[in-house]
Amino acid sequence: MNNLTALTVVIPAYNEQQSVGLVITDLMQTLKGQSIDFEILVVDDGSDDNTAIVSEKAGATVLSVPANMGYGLSLRRGILAAKHEHILICDADGTYPAQSATKLLELASHFDMVVGQRTGQYFKSNGFKSSMRWGLRIFSSFVVGRPVPDVNSGFRIFRKAQVLKYFRILSSGFSFTTGLTLAMMSDGLAVYFLPISYGRRSGKSKIKTVRDSLRILQVLVQAVVRHNPLKLFLLPVIALSVSGVSALVVAIVWWNTLWLLISAVLLTGSITVFALGLVAESLRTRTIDE
Repeated sequence: MNNLTALTVVIPAYNEQQSVGLVITDLMQTLKGQSIDFEILVVDDGSDDNTAIVSEKAGATVLSVPANMGYGLSLRRGILAAKHEHILICDADGTYPAQSATKLLELASHFDMVVGQRTGQYFKSNGFKSSMRWGLRIFSSFVVGRPVPDVNSGFRIFRKAQVLKYFRILSSGFSFTTGLTLAMMSDGLAVYFLPISYGRRSGKSKIKTVRDSLRILQVLVQAVVRHNPLKLFLLPVIALSVSGVSALVVAIVWWNTLWLLISAVLLTGSITVFALGLVAESLRTRTIDE
């Protein structure tokens, strides 16, 4: 049962005239059946087609940006303009079924954020993209210490006040949602992943696989440094320690001075890196306390 009384839907859109109207219409029909006060804000991110006109005719309020500024900045504008505390974000390309919003609404009052975990044939892919997604899931889970089945889904519901706290560290680009997921989970907030079907995209994707994957990787590294720096230092510490012990074994077996020296350097490096990790963790804790 839905316990929310009001909701703002934010839809970032760039050249989505083919699909945005249907997305708005479907969301309106779904939300009208929920007995909830709602508004739909479309942030037209400098489109050079009729995205804004189609959105207004469909019944949405349009926030127009004169130039294409990016996905993250569009979400920022929409979130800041939202008049309701709970916000649902949704892409304008028709990939997220509006009916799934009811499931997110039912869980919204129980969690800090509910994320639509994408599933289905149109989300699964082969080759490089599939490998990148697998790697991002593994790295994301390592960063937050919990399973992260879908780090950058564009269909999720959260509280405005909660997300505003993270604005200063969130990307202005495609990785906005990635940074939000990692920040909230790293801070121990309740984030729930709800499996939903993911549909065929309408029109041409704006995502550049290699470029955006590298940006997400950058966000992941920044998240480790910001929220759990000790983990960033842990991997080189393990590598140096294993190498140092291995070199020591060789030095003992062969009674080789050179390998003994190499072992000493590696183990000293391991201790030094670990100490730097402790310092970084101490600085992070002090920043939080302040």
